[in-house]
Amino acid sequence: MCTTSNRLCSRGCLHPRSAAYRSICLRASGRQLVPQRQSRRSMHTPVMASPDHSRRSADSDEELGRNKLQGDRDWEFLVGTAISVYQNSGGGGNNWSRFEEQRTRFGQPTIEGGQKCGKSNNFWEYYEEDIKRVVNLQSTCFRLSLEWSRIEPEEGKIDMEAVRHYHDIFDCLLKNKLKPIVTLHHFVHPLWFDEKGGFINEANIPYFVKFCETAFREYHEKVHLWITFNECNVMAFCGWLYGQFPPALLGNFKLAGRHLLNQFRAHAAAYKAMKALPGGRDSNIGIVHNVMRYEVLRPEAFSARWVTPVVEWLNRVWATEVTLDYFRSGRFCWYSPWAPAMTAQDEMPGLDFVGMNYYGKVSIDWRYQSAAVPPGVMTDMPFQLDAAGLYQGLQLMSTLNVPIYITETGIADAVGDRRPLWLQTYIPEVERAVRDGYDVRGLMYWTLVDNFEWAHGFSIKFGLYEWAPGDGRKRVPRAATPLLAGIFREMPAEMAQAHARAMEERPYKQKRPHPSPQSVLDIHPLDASHNV
Repeated sequence: MCTTSNRLCSRGCLHPRSAAYRSICLRASGRQLVPQRQSRRSMHTPVMASPDHSRRSADSDEELGRNKLQGDRDWEFLVGTAISVYQNSGGGGNNWSRFEEQRTRFGQPTIEGGQKCGKSNNFWEYYEEDIKRVVNLQSTCFRLSLEWSRIEPEEGKIDMEAVRHYHDIFDCLLKNKLKPIVTLHHFVHPLWFDEKGGFINEANIPYFVKFCETAFREYHEKVHLWITFNECNVMAFCGWLYGQFPPALLGNFKLAGRHLLNQFRAHAAAYKAMKALPGGRDSNIGIVHNVMRYEVLRPEAFSARWVTPVVEWLNRVWATEVTLDYFRSGRFCWYSPWAPAMTAQDEMPGLDFVGMNYYGKVSIDWRYQSAAVPPGVMTDMPFQLDAAGLYQGLQLMSTLNVPIYITETGIADAVGDRRPLWLQTYIPEVERAVRDGYDVRGLMYWTLVDNFEWAHGFSIKFGLYEWAPGDGRKRVPRAATPLLAGIFREMPAEMAQAHARAMEERPYKQKRPHPSPQSVLDIHPLDASHNV
């Protein structure tokens, strides 16, 4: 791992947190190196919920209203599950429905086994039954997506039947005392928008903002937690670098960076627009980032010489540091040793909270494949269970100085023999983070029912309820499902107590040093007792 700070290492890698790296990026854009904008609290300590530490967007509090999540008065910890409506209901006329019909440049189906989403497990029709399952899990919230292609299938034409159907879903959630958490873009957008260039074209941002305004006007009385984008970094990585998402390009670093920046800018524009609408002051708007660490499986091995540069590059293009930089300061710097830097300096974007999706880590062997060394445990995805990484991810996201929701975490485990281990190791890390003073406000398990997992089709099983194509409305609870329900029953009260104790012990500053990592490249595994 490259540990240099202000120069190129022997492998030609420039550390992304160094002054030299920042200078290169800013010089490329014709700007001067300026100090990063800081909030009142140091960026190197956990966020303590306090009215004095509210984050300001580019507009004043008087114009938009102070972030309602800041402060202790209404602190609560939410528990529930997360879905995207497309993965659980399908639908046509969007970038993914077209992608499923295509083939890769090598002639293979874009989806494993040539599968298509179809109606998937059909949450769209069976939502009342599924929401009862959410209630039985002792949940207090439910995260779902508002599918743009259902609401606006043609440019400027709103499908009122879909609008009313979403009202029915939200009413059902509220009737069951579940708080809806709505994602406005979960990898899926209308075909007409995609044909205009999607988010590659900055001129298309107003179309997304208009959709956000339409959705907010319609549902703001029922929804108070809004997410603009799910995992901008994953969409850029998988669509333009790795070839698993539409448009299935490989290694197009330039377009990946442009897509990432334009989604960040779309968030900033949508945030301002939604906050300016009636009800905007009383709503909270955030964005979701996927945290994942790549590492060399055997750093002591001879093969580490050629694996390490690839791992460093993967950590960089996974864009955790790029994302944190942008939302802390408005500065965007997309850099690779093999491509020109892409830079921009925008206003600091508005942000009321941040969602963190976390599953595990990727340990890469000499064949450039994901693997695990005992006692490491692999999931059905190419991830290794890493409970410590959840805590470390919360440390990283805390540098944004806004409340954090764990908007997705879970395990792909078709057999069901590793999900109890996930519960035993991941959940305590959340409590540890709250106890240590990190402002974590909720946890959502991915996902309720087995669904369409993008390029993997139906082969990957994250669900608490087992389902397969052809099962219709049948869902079978997995062995760990009642265990999670028991945890959810007690978790909100336990987290509230842990938070209260943390505030009593450290109301203004940390009782003991607890630094946050400066970069995803600086994260190292904790002691073995915290690793699975």
